[in-house]
Amino acid sequence: MKKINPIILIAIVLIGGFLAFKIMSFLGCYVRIEDVDKCWKLTSW
Repeated sequence: MKKINPIILIAIVLIGGFLAFKIMSFLGCYVRIEDVDKCWKLTSW
């Protein structure tokens, strides 16, 4: 198995964490408000 560059590994973890945070924020908002359009605007870029 080839070693992964630590900088690339850190970037993958940060990007993955950011996306997971966005998804959890959207789902939490959807459970409370139940309006996809409003939640999309709140949690999108």
